[in-house]
Amino acid sequence: MVSYFPEEWDDDIKMNGLMSAIKERMVNKVDYDRKIKFWTNMINASCIGEKNAVFDLLTLKRRFKRKDRIPASLAVVLEKMKRDGDVITVGEWRDRHSGWVGWGISKTKSWMFGGSSDSEELLHLPTVKELGKKLIEIYNEELRSEVDCTGEVVTYKEMFERAKHIISTVETFDIVLEHLTDVGELTVGNTKHGEKILKFKDHGSEDPVKFTEADASVVDIRKAMTKLDREIQQLELKVKKYDEQCRACLRSGDKGRAQNFLRQRKRAEKDVADKDMQYQKLLTMLHQISAAKNNKDVLKAYQSGTAAFKATLARQGLSPDKIHETMDDVANSMDEYREIEEAISSPFAGASGLNDTELEQELEDLLTDSKKNDSIHLPEAPTNRFGLFDREITPEEDQLEQRLARLRQAV
Repeated sequence: MVSYFPEEWDDDIKMNGLMSAIKERMVNKVDYDRKIKFWTNMINASCIGEKNAVFDLLTLKRRFKRKDRIPASLAVVLEKMKRDGDVITVGEWRDRHSGWVGWGISKTKSWMFGGSSDSEELLHLPTVKELGKKLIEIYNEELRSEVDCTGEVVTYKEMFERAKHIISTVETFDIVLEHLTDVGELTVGNTKHGEKILKFKDHGSEDPVKFTEADASVVDIRKAMTKLDREIQQLELKVKKYDEQCRACLRSGDKGRAQNFLRQRKRAEKDVADKDMQYQKLLTMLHQISAAKNNKDVLKAYQSGTAAFKATLARQGLSPDKIHETMDDVANSMDEYREIEEAISSPFAGASGLNDTELEQELEDLLTDSKKNDSIHLPEAPTNRFGLFDREITPEEDQLEQRLARLRQAV
């Protein structure tokens, strides 16, 4: 069983019903919905499984043939998918994308098969979108972080080779590229030699993706670097070979041949050093191209930040003139405040005709008089008890004397 076929495919009872002709929905809603859903999912899975978004009705009949039976509902299912916008004809896609690469092939196929409905090429749009996502994932994982920092530029040939495990035909690959161009993820350009180049969107920049002469130059530089790398590897093998031959001649005592091999090894080593220097220069150029692009992005960020800052100042009513004017007003206000403070803290000279020394002396005199007036003098108590005569004191008189003594002490 094909990997993308569901478990039901091995169930004869279920599949006999699903392979039969579909009834109108008004007649049997359950049967109609079940078959539409099953064969729609089958078409989706088969397009991903076959790595091809382009098909026709004949292809589906061969693909879904079970034993000696062909699904009887495919035509109805495809019409439903067309109405839902999941399937369009390749001709419709071609009309929307006049630069579509596979136009000639599709037109020839249509002419050869007479343009019948069974051989009309159809395009499964959900598969195109899914393959587009997977292509971006391949780019992000394998190419975006190139060592030369220019990974957004890739040759068409290299990208197709990297995507072969998810896209099996050039036709589908071209359609996926057109879709990614529509959504702004990449653009397609050409070098001076006519080689097709893909440039993916740099998500660190807000600019729309555009192909420039610098991008074409990057591809040419990479080609030169690839050629140099290949030549360096070949020369290094020669260096190793000449070294081994030189040592063998020395062991055998043939110094003349050993000297010749040594001379060839020296020349090969010099060639390796020269080509490595050329390689490093080209690599430096790629880094400079990347740095120039980054500097441009930084400059744009500065410009945007400056514009935003100025706009904020304008909205808040701030300008250098207004700030200077306000600061001058603040300085004047502070000067006036200091003058007021000094006026409040200064003495009232001449208000009473007395100086500070005289006022302090007068206050001291007042305090002295106040203390004298506040003192209380009680009369001295008589020493002869009541101060009248000396005689024997009765107990009642003695008690009275004691009470007077306590009162004097209390005062």
